[in-house]
Amino acid sequence: MLIGIIWLFISLVFSIFTSDEQKVADPDEITNYIEKINQFVLQSFNEKQQLVHFVEADKYYNFKDEPALLLDPKVITYNAKGEEIYTLTSKRANYLDDGKIKFNGKVDINSKSGINYQINAKELSINTKTNDLMSDKQIVYLDKTAQVIAQGMRMKAIDDKMRLIGKTIINQDSGQKILTRNLFIDQAKSKKRYYSKHKTTYLASGNKIDSQGLDMDMNKGIATLLGKVKILQKSGTKIDTKTLTIDQSKGHDIYRTTEKVHYQSKISDIRAKKGMRYDAKDQKVRLTGGVVGRYE
Repeated sequence: MLIGIIWLFISLVFSIFTSDEQKVADPDEITNYIEKINQFVLQSFNEKQQLVHFVEADKYYNFKDEPALLLDPKVITYNAKGEEIYTLTSKRANYLDDGKIKFNGKVDINSKSGINYQINAKELSINTKTNDLMSDKQIVYLDKTAQVIAQGMRMKAIDDKMRLIGKTIINQDSGQKILTRNLFIDQAKSKKRYYSKHKTTYLASGNKIDSQGLDMDMNKGIATLLGKVKILQKSGTKIDTKTLTIDQSKGHDIYRTTEKVHYQSKISDIRAKKGMRYDAKDQKVRLTGGVVGRYE
């Protein structure tokens, strides 16, 4: 039932973005503007006369009672040294009176470090004073092997770290789903680390695993569930332990821990002092170190 609800949520999110894109007006149908500029270009400088951002768009429309509209915008942001930070491209954006730029729909973000972010956002704003990126509405972050859905985001211009806000779903291409909150995505220095200090639920291979946090190396395919961990199998078997590592690198999940393990099924109650190796695909569990069991 839980998995069905998750899929429904994901479908609703994508339908929202799809319907928004369909509502984008054809340029030939825009007639209520008071000013139109083709091949629009704008440079913005700070009080020290340093270039802060460079904006160009295929078309610029200015309206009387609505924010200005940019079609096919490209925004380049700069740091105090005059170095590029981000380049953002999209099909449309609004240029607000306070100088902020608000993107709608699909946004490609290219970092100076070479990292590319693809985001579907109902709203994604760039603060033209700090060059930080933010959204307070649902976004979908498209990773190479996962789709991450959250209720908002923040990204500081000084590093390659994204903070996703509120309830977050990681939907992996290999079938695993992870539910958590306030997820950080850190891609500095060529790494790709997802982590959260909030309660996390991992769903895969018929198992539901609850933990107190997540630290995941997406490059290596290794997820670590932090704190107290409870595994609930569809058969009703329960496994209690701490700090569980899940190896996804070979196409299926291998669970490992060196902590104490308490294994409870309908017919057995087993405790192990030094750990466990559990192949979720083959449903094979190996308990190690001072194993004591009771069978009914």
